[in-house]
Amino acid sequence: MLMKMRYQMKKGRNQKGFTLVELMVVVVIIGILSAIAVPVYNNVTEKAEASACKANIRTLEGALEAYKAVNNITGQVSGGADAIKELLVPDYIKEWPKCPDGTAEYTHDADTDTFSCTIHSEDAEDAEDDDE
Repeated sequence: MLMKMRYQMKKGRNQKGFTLVELMVVVVIIGILSAIAVPVYNNVTEKAEASACKANIRTLEGALEAYKAVNNITGQVSGGADAIKELLVPDYIKEWPKCPDGTAEYTHDADTDTFSCTIHSEDAEDAEDDDE
């Protein structure tokens, strides 16, 4: 009987597990890692959206140039983005691209015959400057 009690007491002292301090250290480390990772992730996401928008604009400008070449147009094509959309879809591009953020629209400037995004125009130019 005495041996059983000693065994139970030793068993009670030799418990396995983590202390509160060890758990708090792990929580602090996870907090520091997330404080570093979240801003980096947001920055990468913004750059990716701007680059995708820039690529869509290049696609639209290429399709417009193909339309002008096939129809022997040497000057600018007049009309807004909706008029240009009717000319290009589905013969020159399969579908009109959407801005990565889902809310912006691509506009056409008839004076310069270029496209721009209502949100990412500045970001795309900044990303282009960063690439150089």
